[in-house]
Order: sequence, then C-alpha cells, then structure tokens
Amino acid sequence: MLMEESITLNANTQNKKSRETSPFKLVEPRKTMGEDFGMYEIRLLLLTQLGYIPIAAAMLMTTFMEPSQNWCKTLARTSNDWYSHPTNEFYSLTVQYGYACQKSSNQTTALMSSLLMWGALVGSFVCGFISDKIGRKPVFLGCLFFVTIGHFFLTSSLVFSWTTINIGLLFLGFFCGGYMVTNFVILTEAFELPRSRLLVVSLNGWSISMVATAGIAYYSKNWFTYHLMAGLIGIFLSIIALGVSSESCRWLSARGLHHDAKRIALQIVLLNRKRDIDEDDANILKWHEILGFSAPMFTDGKKTWKTLFKTPRFLKLTTVLFYSFLASSIVSFGFYFSIDVLPGNRYLNLGVMGALKFIIGFTPFILNCFLTKRIIAISSVGLCCISACVISPIQYYDDDQLRWVIIALSLLVSAGIDPIWKINHLYSAELFPTSVRSIARGVCNAGGRLGSVLAPMIVYLRTFGSFVPNTIFAILLLVQLVVIIVCLPDDSDKDANEMNDE
Repeated sequence: MLMEESITLNANTQNKKSRETSPFKLVEPRKTMGEDFGMYEIRLLLLTQLGYIPIAAAMLMTTFMEPSQNWCKTLARTSNDWYSHPTNEFYSLTVQYGYACQKSSNQTTALMSSLLMWGALVGSFVCGFISDKIGRKPVFLGCLFFVTIGHFFLTSSLVFSWTTINIGLLFLGFFCGGYMVTNFVILTEAFELPRSRLLVVSLNGWSISMVATAGIAYYSKNWFTYHLMAGLIGIFLSIIALGVSSESCRWLSARGLHHDAKRIALQIVLLNRKRDIDEDDANILKWHEILGFSAPMFTDGKKTWKTLFKTPRFLKLTTVLFYSFLASSIVSFGFYFSIDVLPGNRYLNLGVMGALKFIIGFTPFILNCFLTKRIIAISSVGLCCISACVISPIQYYDDDQLRWVIIALSLLVSAGIDPIWKINHLYSAELFPTSVRSIARGVCNAGGRLGSVLAPMIVYLRTFGSFVPNTIFAILLLVQLVVIIVCLPDDSDKDANEMNDE
C-alpha cells in the first residue's frame, strides 16, 4: 500500500512538473487584443496603411486637374501668367498640355479618371487571383512598387505624348487596385480576434492618405513635385516593407506549406516577445499553436475561384458584397470628383473630407461594443441616403444662401459612407475560406473599382443639371439599404466572425 501511494505521489509530482514545463500556454489561443497586437502586427499595420499615400495620390490626382472657373475666366492660360499671379490653383498636367479651361475640360478629366478606375477594376480581380496562387507578400509589395514607378513615370510626362500618359494611367490604376485588395488580406490574416480585425479596418489608411494627398497638393501646387513626393514616399515604404513583412501563415498553411508557416510563425513570436518558446517546443507545436491562433478548420474538396459562383452561399455573399462595394464606391468617388465644384478651398475640402472619414470610420469599432456590424452598416447607409435626398432639391433650386448646406451635407455623405466601407472590407475577408479569400476580396473589390469607373461618368451628368448626380446617388443608396437589411449576415452568424477555414 505504501509503495502504491509512493508511486502515485511520484506520478502526480511528475505530472505537475510536466505541466509547469509544458508548452500548454503556447497552445492556448489568443484571447485579448493585447495578445493580438504584437510588434510584428503593429509594424505591418503601419506599413500597409501608410502605403495608401502613393495610392491615394494616384487615384485622386484628377481632382486637381481643372483650375477653378474664376481662374479660367480672369487669367490667361500660359505658364508665365500662371507663375506671375500667385494663386491657390494647382498647375496640373492638363494645364501643362493646354487641355484645361476648355469646353472639353470635363470630358478630359472624366476620361483620365475613368482610365485610372478601369485599371483599378482589372487590377483588383487579377491581383486577387494571383495573390491566392503565389502568395500575399509578393503581390502586395509588387503593387506598391509599381505604383511608385508610375509616379516617377508621370514626373517625366513632358517626354511622352498625351496618349502615352493616358495609357500610363491605366497601368497605374491596375496596381492601385491590386494593392487595395492584397494589402488588406495580408493584414487581416495576421490577426486572430474579430474585434482586432474590426479595429484594423477602422484604422484604414485611405482616409488619412486623403489628408496627406491634400497636403502634398497644397504645398507642391505643381504636377511634377506632386508625383515626385508621392514616388519618394512609395519607394521608401517599399524598401521597408520588403525587409520587415512576412508571408501570411494562413496562406502558407492553406497551400500545404506547413514547414514555411511554422518558420515564419517562430520569427513573428521571436519579434513580438509575447510567448516564450524553446527548441523542443518548436518541434512539437504547429504553426497556429505557436502564434496562438485557433486550429484551422479543413473542409472537403479543393476550393478554386469557381467555388465563389458554384456554391450557393458563397454566390449570395459575393453578389451582396459586390453591389455594396459598387454603390459605396460610386457615392464616395462621386463626391471626391465633385470637390472642384464645391464652394470654398478644394485642398481644405479634401483634407476635411479625409479627416471626417477617419473619425466617422472609427465608429464601427466603438459602436460594435453594443451594436452588431449589420446595424452599423444600416445606420451608415441610411444617414447617407437621407443626406443625398436633401442635397438634390437644394441643388435644383440653386439657392446661393444654402450653398453652405451643400458643403456640409456633401462632406457628411462622403464621410458617413465610410462605416459601410469598413463593414464591407471586414465581411469580404471573414466570410470566405483562406484558399479563395484573396480572389473573393478581388471580386468584391472589383465592384468598388467598377463604381469608381462609373462615378466620373455620373458626375459628368452635372452638365445637364447640378442635381442629377446626387439624385442617382440617393437611388443607389436606397437600393443598398434594402440589400443590406435583407441579405447581410448578422454577428450572430458564426461565419461572420470566423477566419479559420482552410
């Protein structure tokens, strides 16, 4: 009896020591945002969001193309007169080539905007597809690098013909669209908790990059300096990102590259210094255990891009998000491209628009403590729909005393649409399996890029009546509101909060 008690005591002691020295805490998934945000994740967040600066500078360059009507009416359009009369006007490429202040100026600007957006439309889909095939990091970095090259190309515009410049805008837009898809995927796949991903989405760098773009345009006031500054920022960020970003462990695992996923997971843990790990533990643990992620769920059958259209659930989600991206993009870019006709300083208007988008765009993270993502999306679209409906009659009657109302409501719509953008981005990353996540993002984002293609065409309709574009925006928002209410999943849906399906 004493011998059996002694054996039992020794066994309990050994089990206790084993538990004390076992990697049990490494197997536990992350439970707090403090655990989710290590040095690597914070660094990746900063790099991917700062990378939006050269992207926004490219996508919004046409908002500065046409000088104000006052300039066109009162001053000659030569370089000497431009520099001899200090103004707040931007010396754009259209001014340089003599296309500004013409009857066809709106058509020229609309064409340039459309070329950028058509390129972004194709780039969103193609780069999303390639990202699922060869990896997140090479496509993300490649897009940022080639956008930088595009800015440097535009600094040499005087060497090229106007046709060549417009073709260059098409390629520039291609890589902008690719960046906006892949940077978000590589970032969100680095986090475990849905609330962490919501915070990352709320801190999206596009709005801050709008403020940066307004600042670059204001201080440069010249197309050459504008693109040079954007290019220098882009090349600086490209070099840093090349050295400090890693491939997505989720993607590597989904492709069967478990050894590479474990190697990168160990590098991330070493950088974060949030989890102690020794060589023996590294040999035993899997990549997701090392990072503190939930165990990936494996599903039967190999998923390809065709899965999005053959599986009823994925087809419905893809269609809903495609339209939501489409409507949100038309409204957002429609107001971006209307900056030049809004009363007041266009640099200030763009800067305020970006700042408001950041502030209001952060509300989903705060409101999600007591509201679902679906309710936040409904509130965002509903507010914008009401505002757009109010703007149209004011523009129709053209009352000068109410122009300040147009400015206020226009800024409110452009900023108020941001929460639904954030929800769209989050759902497009969470609702689809890792193996097709990037292409799903590409298809959904293609809706956004198609909207940005249609936006300048809709804005051009203001030549038939200033109220026409806003009337179209209001109709699109009303349809979007109905689609969200009927089709968008709620937080209670398990699939709306998971990102662990391989």
